[in-house]
This record gives sequence, C-alpha cells and structure tokens, in this order.
Amino acid sequence: MSTETTAKPSTPLAFIDCETTGLNPDEHSMWELAIIHRANGTDTEHLWQIRLAEWELDRADPKALEINRYHDRAALPDEYQVGDMTHSCGLPHPIKRDELRDQLRELLAGAVLVGSNPAFDAAFLRIFLDAAPWHYRTVDIATLAAGYVRGIDLPNGTRSPEAFLPFSSRGLSRAIGVEPPGDEAHQALADARWAMNVYDTVMGGQQ
Repeated sequence: MSTETTAKPSTPLAFIDCETTGLNPDEHSMWELAIIHRANGTDTEHLWQIRLAEWELDRADPKALEINRYHDRAALPDEYQVGDMTHSCGLPHPIKRDELRDQLRELLAGAVLVGSNPAFDAAFLRIFLDAAPWHYRTVDIATLAAGYVRGIDLPNGTRSPEAFLPFSSRGLSRAIGVEPPGDEAHQALADARWAMNVYDTVMGGQQ
C-alpha cells in the first residue's frame, strides 16, 4: 500500500515598510510604501509613493517629515495620485489611489507581514485599504532576532544585552551579523530589504 503526500503550499511573505507623516494612523498619512513579496521561492520588489493632499501635509508632524526626508525624496509630479516607483518603464509610473488599493489587496491576501514593528505599518495599511487582507499574525524582526540571540545565549549561560527589553531592532540586527541601513534608513525599500535580510539570517534563508 502506498500513500502520497502533497506538499503544503508555502505561505506568502510580505517584507514591508511604510513612511508616514507621523505616528498616529488616525491623524497622519502614509506617503511611501515598499513591499518585497515572496511566493514560491520568488521575491518581487514593489515601491510606491503617494501624493499627499494639502490637508495631509497640514496635519503632518514636522519631525516625521525630517526623519524620512519627505521634502527631499517625494518625487511625484503634481498630476500624479500615486507613483509606481519600480515599474518596468524605469520611471515613476502614474496610477490612481484606487488602483493601488486593488493591487495591495491582491498582493497581501493571506501574506504574513514581516518588518521592523510591522504592527505600525499594518495600522496605516488598514486605514488606507479599509481592510486587512494579510495573515493575522505579523512578524517583528526585533522579536525574531531577540529569540534567536537568546537561543544562542542559553546553552552558554550568557546574557547578550540586546536580547532584553526594550528591544533595539538595530542593535539586535547587528548582534546577528546584519548591518542595518545607514544613510538609506527610513527609506521604505531599504528598510524592507533590511527586514528580509534579518528574517533570512534567523530562518536560514528562504523557507
């Protein structure tokens, strides 16, 4: 008697980061979003910028715009609602906000969000989409790396300071040998790539 086993399809991952006009998703807005979508062993990078309305800029926290260098990096012409910054044409490609929403609902359906504090990104995405199509359990790279470091410490009786609260995602990243972004920090695609590198280091590459 023979039995056949069917391989369980892999869960898609979405390494994610968004840049915003502040910390409060009920008051502030997302203006840049990066997703590296992993499915069936293939990684696909996506980057969008969203043109802000005047009222969104009026509500912005100036410190947030300084940290993510909005005024230096926002690159959309006045007539754009959204720019697809990784379009095959090699230039920012104009799309409508509703088109982006449709793309995101499809791209994130059932995916596990992975990032540095992905709950923050999920909160802004949920408001933008009026939906949460992704898997209910997100993966924070700081928590992931802390568990990894403690797992190394315990057999040796050591106590790496990075692995205790409050977590520092950058400190934990260095503790596992992944250098966090330098000048590119707080740029959505660079931070999504960083999340992917930390995840793959802990998990041993693509699963």
